[in-house]
Amino acid sequence: MGYNSRHMKIEKARHARLFLAALVPALLAVAGPALAGDTFLKGGVILHPRDVGFEGRWRAAFGADYPVNFSETLFAGFEVQTSIYRQDVTASGPTATVVPINGFANIKYKSGSLGARPFVGGGLGLVSTLNFVSNETDWANDIGYHFLGGVEIGHLSLELQVQGAFESGADTEFSAYVGFVW
Repeated sequence: MGYNSRHMKIEKARHARLFLAALVPALLAVAGPALAGDTFLKGGVILHPRDVGFEGRWRAAFGADYPVNFSETLFAGFEVQTSIYRQDVTASGPTATVVPINGFANIKYKSGSLGARPFVGGGLGLVSTLNFVSNETDWANDIGYHFLGGVEIGHLSLELQVQGAFESGADTEFSAYVGFVW
């Protein structure tokens, strides 16, 4: 049984997916009961830019928001976003496994405790991408921003986001998310 580089690439990609699949529930379990705040899990799609296929434009995100005033309208929190997809490096060359991982510290304003709670917010954080090609790993990262707005209806959250990196020439992303808040 000899060394098979293609098999090793598949195994590395599988291990990365398993790691992320285990990491998300573990972080959610810790985030929720830490303080009396809102924990959320959501999925979404990048509406613009569309420089990769649909498989590279979806995101999964989780995080928590904690009230910082007595009327529970101002919240501080965090959000982590990720996905995993495959992309050809060149037409006849190797395929890369791409793992965007973004993390933001947020401030949100939510309206009073009505049935539907509109919210707006913004945050700063790290915008990064891990690229796994053959036996090499590349990590590109920069400080980034995101602005968000939406509405929470009971435990359902509908949200639009604008985010990007401060790096010169970086694309600004427009995304839509649907998720659950508890």
